[in-house]
Formats: sequence, C-alpha cells, structure tokens
Amino acid sequence: MRNSLKNNNADRKDFLVGFIRPSYRFLVFMLFLAVSSLSCSPISTVIQPEVNGLVVAGKYHSALAAMEQAQENYGTNNRLLFDMDYALVLHYAGKYEQSASVFDRAKRAYDELYTVSLSKEGATWLVNDNVAPYRGEDFERVMINIFEALDFAALGNFTEALVEARDVDLKLRLINSQYKSEEENVYKEDAFARFLMGILYEAQGTAEGYNDAFIEYEKAVKIYENEFLPLYHVEMPDILKQNMLAVAQFMGDKEFQKYQQKWGKIPFLPLKERNEKAEVYLVHYAGLSPIKHQIELPIPLPGGYLAQLAFPVYEKRVSDEKQCFFRAVPQENLEYKHVLEKGEDIGAIAIKSLENRRARVIAKAVLRSGAKYFLEREGERIVERQSGQEASRWFRYLSSLYNITSEQADLRSWQTLPQTIEISRLLLEPGTYQLFLDNESLGTVDLKAGEKKFIVRR
Repeated sequence: MRNSLKNNNADRKDFLVGFIRPSYRFLVFMLFLAVSSLSCSPISTVIQPEVNGLVVAGKYHSALAAMEQAQENYGTNNRLLFDMDYALVLHYAGKYEQSASVFDRAKRAYDELYTVSLSKEGATWLVNDNVAPYRGEDFERVMINIFEALDFAALGNFTEALVEARDVDLKLRLINSQYKSEEENVYKEDAFARFLMGILYEAQGTAEGYNDAFIEYEKAVKIYENEFLPLYHVEMPDILKQNMLAVAQFMGDKEFQKYQQKWGKIPFLPLKERNEKAEVYLVHYAGLSPIKHQIELPIPLPGGYLAQLAFPVYEKRVSDEKQCFFRAVPQENLEYKHVLEKGEDIGAIAIKSLENRRARVIAKAVLRSGAKYFLEREGERIVERQSGQEASRWFRYLSSLYNITSEQADLRSWQTLPQTIEISRLLLEPGTYQLFLDNESLGTVDLKAGEKKFIVRR
C-alpha cells in the first residue's frame, strides 16, 4: 500500500515537472498576462468618480487637491488623461493661465503618443488595449483646443484664443487623414469652434477681421445645418444668425440679402451700432459627458475553447436640463437678459464618434481572439505530444480562462468634460453691471464701448 502511494505521488510529481517544461513556458506566460490583465486596472475606479463628484458640487479647489495628492492613481499609462482632467478643472476654477499651460502639456503628450513604441502597441494584440498608454478619443484632442481657446478668451487674450480655435480645423483634418475614406470619423468639423473663431475675428474691429469673421460664420452655419442638427440635434444659436447678418451687411447687399431671405427679418444690430455698445458673452457648461461601459459577447471556438469579444459603449449620464438666462442689472428695477443657447453637445459627439468606430474596435477584437486561438491550438498540440491528453485538457481550460479574463474593453475617457456648452450674449451700454446666471451672481463688471468680454461658468 505504501509503495503504491509512493508510486502515485512520484507519478504526480513527474506529471507536474513535465507540465512546466520549457516547451510550454508560453502557458505560464499566458497565465501571467491573465493575472496582469485583472490586477493591473487601467485607472483607479475611485479617483475619477471622486473628482467628478467634487466638480458637480462646484468644489473645484478640492477636486484639484484630490488630483494632486492622488496623481499616481491615474496610472503610468494615463498621463494624458490626468492632464486633460487637471487642465479642465483648473479651467472651471478660473485659473485660466495654469489651465492653458497644462492643456499645452496635454497636446504635446497626445502628439507624442501618435509615435508610441511598437512594443507597447504590440502588447495590445496579446492582451487588450488597456496595456498601452491612453491616446485619447479623436474628439477629445479637439476639445483640448476649444477649452484652451476659451481660457485665453476669458483672459481677454483674443490673439492666442484665435490660434487655438484655428487649430481645431487643422487637427480634425490631420486626424481624419490617417483613416481610409470609408473609415473617416463622422465628426469631421466643429460648428461651435467656427462660431467662436468668427467672434474672435470680429473682435479685431478691422475690415479684414470682418471678412474673416464672415467666412467662419458661413462655415459654422453650414455645419450646424448639415451636421450638428441631423447628427447631434443641436440647432444653430440665434446669436450666430444675428452676428452673421451684421457682418453680411458689412460685406455687401448680395451677402446680406442671401441670409435675410434665409432667416427672415431677425432683429440684429449693425456693426456700427454694436461697436458703440459692449458685448458680454457667457459660456456655460452643463452636465457631465457620458462614461464608457463594457459590452461582452462570449464566443465558443472549435476544440472546446472559449473566448469573448469586449468593446466599449458610451452611456449618457442623467443631468437636469432647464432653460437658463444670462442677466445684467445696472440698477434696481432694471435688467437685461438673454436665454442660454446650446452651441455644442459634447456628449452626443462622444456617443456618435464611438458608434462610428465600433466596427474598427470589434474587428481588432476579432483578430486578437483569432491570433490567441491559433497560438493556443499550436500550444495544445505541443503539450499533448509531450505530456498527454490530460495535460492538453488543462492547457485548453487555462487558455480559455486567459481569453475570457484578458479580453477587456478600454473604458478610459475624459470624464470631467461637460455634456453641453451653452452660450449667451448681452449687448449693453457702457457702464457698471451686476451679472447673473439666473439668480447666481457672476460678479460686477465695468464695460466700455466696443469692448468684448467672455465669462466662463460651469
């Protein structure tokens, strides 16, 4: 009996020694990757929700402090993501110079990641996309420019604001140039960026500036009509129509009549009269952009193997949508007010952009599963030849476990983005005014004739 037990123990020992032979170190490597894919979360599940909660509560300085103290929680692969979140919270806090500086850093990081090393990119074909540095969604790169432009606009530095706004067009063309014609993003142009460029050109107060403003307003009109309305359900703001009519009148009768016939007799002030007043623009951010969730599809493969496809989808976050007014009060019992109009729906752009590239994401996941399956079948043959059917069954079981655990969608995203950007504008006589967003005080301003001022508020 004892000899029988000894023989059985010896057999088990021989089997285990044989199973961990150099020939199938590949299996051990796969198990290591499986454990890594589970234990190496792409980003802490705590830090971004904490920051979002503080942002919603308007506690921007607390949000900045939390990020500074827990920067490592973003992970080494998420430097770009940290910079985008941090810069935007600085923007919300009114620290516009610091925000612009961090946005510059984020732009450099984004551009560097387009030349990411082949070794890091290659690992995404063995494990999943989370093992590579986060490169950002295409629309997120454009939003960096838009928010940095608004940083400079809030500082009154319209020259630098215009540089950033103009860069939106360049980046969109550069991003889409990397795709085949049939794979180009649905998000090819940004109407709000064009609208903003028109305002900034108009602020130059020169004939050349008005001409450039007309060009940008005209492009913005077309994008709102042909893309933003059908794709994102964002209508053209009335302020754009008013500005367009004013510069079209300056350009000549033909241009003016074209747009007057298009929109009817919309009330507007000619440029000469507007230049005798002050213009105050309120840019308001509402809600929070959607977050990504994982969709999983289990796939049975020949030979008893199991795999799964995992891809991300955006889910809209619920937020209150109510009509708000921008108000200016020069004295008691007198006020001027204008409704806030939606200029950009970042959430809709995010959802539509991800839907647009879903086929590419799924195609990569399918190819990755196929590559894993091919390697695993080859490994199973080697194990069966060297250690028998029992070892090959264990190999198949562990391979399937690896397939299921390692296939994870990349759920990283710029979560501090607002759902929408709203805009309002008041034309005011020179003087001192208390400004309000509904009943919330925005401070007091002294305005001069011909002055343009931007106020940013979340």
